[in-house]
Amino acid sequence: MRGGFIGFLVGIAAASAMAADSEPVPLELTKAQRDFFEAKIRPVLVEHCHRCHSAGAKKVEADFLLDTREGIRKGGKSGRDAVIPGDPAGSLLLEAIRQTNPDLQMPPKSKLPESVIADVEAWIAMGAPDPRDGVSKLPRELAAESHWAFQPLTKAEIPAIADPNWPSDRIDHFLLAKLDEAGLKPVGDADRRTLIRRATLELTGLPPLPADISAFLEDPSPDREAFAKVVDRLLDSPSFGERWGRHWLDVARYGESSGYSRNMLYPYAWRYRNWVIDAFNRDLPYDQFVRQQLAGDLLPAATAEDRDRQTVATGFLTVGPKTLDEANVTLFHLNVADDMIDATCRAFLALTANCARCHDHKYDPFPTRDYYSLAGIFQSTRHLAGTETNTRSEHGAGYPLGPDGELRLRQIAELSKKADEAQTTYLEIVKQRNAIREPLEKQGIDWKKNPTPELTAAEAEVQRHQALVKAAREAIPAPPEFAMAVLDAEPMSEETWKAAVEANEKDRKVPLPSRIANSPIYEKGLPDQPLEPVPRGVPGMFAAQLDSPRVPEQTSGRLELADWLTDSRNPLAARVYVNRVWHHLFGAGLVRTVDNFGLLGEAPSHPELLDDLALRFMSDEMRWSTKALIRTIMLSRDWRLDSVADPTCHKIDPDNRWHWRFAPQPLEAESLRDSLLFVAGKLDLTPLEGSQVAEISKQQEKALQREIGRRDYYLKDAAADVAYRSVYLPVARSAVFDVMTLFDMPDPNLVSGVRSPSTVPTQALFLMNSPLVTGAAESGAENLLKLPPQQRLRASFESMLGREPSPDEILEMTAFLESAKQESERDRWSQLWQALAMSAEFRTIF
Repeated sequence: MRGGFIGFLVGIAAASAMAADSEPVPLELTKAQRDFFEAKIRPVLVEHCHRCHSAGAKKVEADFLLDTREGIRKGGKSGRDAVIPGDPAGSLLLEAIRQTNPDLQMPPKSKLPESVIADVEAWIAMGAPDPRDGVSKLPRELAAESHWAFQPLTKAEIPAIADPNWPSDRIDHFLLAKLDEAGLKPVGDADRRTLIRRATLELTGLPPLPADISAFLEDPSPDREAFAKVVDRLLDSPSFGERWGRHWLDVARYGESSGYSRNMLYPYAWRYRNWVIDAFNRDLPYDQFVRQQLAGDLLPAATAEDRDRQTVATGFLTVGPKTLDEANVTLFHLNVADDMIDATCRAFLALTANCARCHDHKYDPFPTRDYYSLAGIFQSTRHLAGTETNTRSEHGAGYPLGPDGELRLRQIAELSKKADEAQTTYLEIVKQRNAIREPLEKQGIDWKKNPTPELTAAEAEVQRHQALVKAAREAIPAPPEFAMAVLDAEPMSEETWKAAVEANEKDRKVPLPSRIANSPIYEKGLPDQPLEPVPRGVPGMFAAQLDSPRVPEQTSGRLELADWLTDSRNPLAARVYVNRVWHHLFGAGLVRTVDNFGLLGEAPSHPELLDDLALRFMSDEMRWSTKALIRTIMLSRDWRLDSVADPTCHKIDPDNRWHWRFAPQPLEAESLRDSLLFVAGKLDLTPLEGSQVAEISKQQEKALQREIGRRDYYLKDAAADVAYRSVYLPVARSAVFDVMTLFDMPDPNLVSGVRSPSTVPTQALFLMNSPLVTGAAESGAENLLKLPPQQRLRASFESMLGREPSPDEILEMTAFLESAKQESERDRWSQLWQALAMSAEFRTIF
């Protein structure tokens, strides 16, 4: 077969949005029409088409179903009709079976007899009468209909439990009901010392101060009430945003360089990082958190400052990795859109979408057509990343901040042009002056002592133009501050676009502008194989419960996408985020595959609880508030359980899936580093404006950047031995600090809602030998030595472990200090401090 049956499908799928949406209610068929279809058309479809294009096919090729009237009218993945009733010439089905087009031929093995082709033509000409009813659904669509994650959120009744006095929140009822079913009993409650250390590390990434521990222990309020005060205080701490903002930065695949071979720096990425931290601290409602990251530039803003802040949020879309040395402009933009589609779908829907770039998703209801509907949205977007690319696209520009940012850029361009013109004129005047000097010099005349009137006038003219150049340069205003962001592209006619492409191809220094346009489907994702464009829009997976918004012709569609994602009827947005928060508070989500709610992901352990929390999160009780959600979970009886292991429960449920205890969690890399510096008295808690990457980027010479082909050459100058919090350390791709990667910081190229903890020998070696740890130990020892000798042991345990030493520990530590008397007192206490820092207790949240 020439072109193959797939070619037919793609062609048909590339011809279908025109009639399917507006098809009238089918008229009742006459007996002659019905008989013609049953005798001449149905047998041909069954024999030659249904094997690959029916609900019973093992694999439905190109999403094209021919076993219902709706299917044959709707067409395949590109959305055009195979059959246009009354129009044989415009029907691609007829073109395909005639096999006049080498790229559009069916059936795959042999051409149909001419008599059959004539029957199909006659059938289409008479209006394509088709008695078949029913809705055409692909296998994955049928699977999705019953998949838990795609069902509407439902509010369950609070289940009956054996001990109604145990719960302190609705959460506890659902959890205790499952424990009852499994024959398990929860362990006892954690004591106050354990709770305040657990809460402080979870919410701020730092251990509690001894004074805060004492205040909580001495609070006469009932336990839950006293603990609520602790939680509220921690949620109000600036450290909360730094800790929980880092969680989101993992999801946002935050990095400060492009990665890959060129690895150019992102000097303005830090503004997005700080926006995330600030958003958590001011408890920006999650629906607004999502909308601003996808379309903050398109949302109304009360002030210029609000406009800038919302636009900085769109840095989410552009901080990802990019192949900036890609010379193929189409492929470059396809790759950029692919990164944004992946980040958006994984972050907010916990679904994978990338494979739909080349073929329909093999498991989830994500067809190629939906992928390119999203690609059109992101390709209709200007990407202001502030980083050069080989294609000289708009990525080289940043987003100008301030009420006059864009005006100042225009003024700089205009005044720089005038200054350059003044400089050119000045150089011409200098040439004219020199032309007067040269004859005098040849004659041996000292023109400095004996200038001619003509030379005097020329010198005066040089001085005047030199002053003009200086004034022109001084008139150029200082540039505005910049951020990474995206904006909607401009509507552009096809003629204007073609002219821009030609100009860019002739001179790559001429930026290729973005334009608002639908994206074609690219066969197998290849940039040189475009098919027909598909309309910009949102995925159709929730069409039964959530209307798909219409994207206005003159906009990208990002705002419509953001609104669709945060619609309370969307079954995934709240579920996914509630599960992310649960994961960070318990160490495992109700759905353990935090980034995959699709058919290959795990089912929730407590589906009714997940839905109940998601509905509460969106309701007036919480109003999409992250802090309210965290507070509710942390004040539940379950979160306040002890972490002690019960042998009977552990035998039945070793993974703690039913929540019979609080599962211990290892400190993440940032919390470990920050805690070491904090208890040593070395951590500067001042929030950081800026980034080492931004400073390094300023130091680089453009010529050398181009010579070495990348900017990260200078990252050797980046320093990890700085006193500020780890969230502010540079995150340059391929150059992340060892202390971060060693303790399981995820790859910044990927959306990562889960960090996979590891235990490897190099971690112990780091804690033994790293200058970070030994330096902290020396500072910690110096602080202990300022205290009376009898207070030092207790102070070291309280500051580092949040508890007093046991009698056995006092004896053991005292014996160690006595045995090392040949060393200085500072060295002995430094070794003791480091031993505590190396302990599993210091590095674990219990």
